[in-house]
Amino acid sequence: MKKILFALAACMLVSTAALAQPGPRHGPGPGYDRPQHSRPHHRPHKVWVPAHREHGRMVRGHYVWR
Repeated sequence: MKKILFALAACMLVSTAALAQPGPRHGPGPGYDRPQHSRPHHRPHKVWVPAHREHGRMVRGHYVWR
């Protein structure tokens, strides 16, 4: 019985250690200082969208926020 409990505790310790590892990094790494990425985030503005079809229907030209 003690061997089973010891094995179970060892498995839990290994799984906890595996979960504690840092995950993959998303985004730029160190030294990533290109000028186009240093400006503030994109601010939405109105853009003219020419006439087009949506779901089979013709839609007139209009402005949308993008």
